[in-house]
Amino acid sequence: MFLTHQHARIDKSGLFGDDTTAWTFVEHNIHRPWFYVATTEVTDDFALHPMLMLSNERLLQSLLDGHAHRLRMEGVLLVTPDHMNHSGRWMMEPLESIERFESAEGVAYAYQVQGDKTYIYGDAEIPTLRSARRETLFSSSMLAGSTE
Repeated sequence: MFLTHQHARIDKSGLFGDDTTAWTFVEHNIHRPWFYVATTEVTDDFALHPMLMLSNERLLQSLLDGHAHRLRMEGVLLVTPDHMNHSGRWMMEPLESIERFESAEGVAYAYQVQGDKTYIYGDAEIPTLRSARRETLFSSSMLAGSTE
């Protein structure tokens, strides 16, 4: 979830249309992974390349499923807090896949990034359980223009 503050609001005078609000910054307090998504929006005259910041996997899946009809996903970067990536800082890396593991003990997500690194969010034991159900939520092969 991203928070906005009224003092960060930009008076844009209709620059991006009447149904949008522009901000100089947004805030987030939840130290969990989020997604920075490169998209292409084709209009009648030209292509736009908006970048989206998504706060959870459900929103990423919704975008993949075509619920944003005019947007085509081109690439996804995973943004991880230091407690997940063990680097001492937040990191942004190209995302290869997301798998969701669910068992009676709980839920965990496995994020594979470029360089064959995997980060676990949730109980790290759940993906190792034989009884855990496994679902692929995202793969870079699902992106527009993918050759895989």
